[in-house]
Amino acid sequence: MVDEKLAEYRKRAEAKRTTKKVSFNLETEKDILDVANNIDFSQWVKEKLREKLKK
Repeated sequence: MVDEKLAEYRKRAEAKRTTKKVSFNLETEKDILDVANNIDFSQWVKEKLREKLKK
């Protein structure tokens, strides 16, 4: 019963989300990919977008 409720909750939450893909060239952008891999990339991007909206 608990598993069914959890699955339904996740299904509803996922329906409210969208994903944006970012590509990195492993040869020419390795430096920024390393940074992206070592931060909470999703939250960082959201913060930058909110900053841009305030301008």
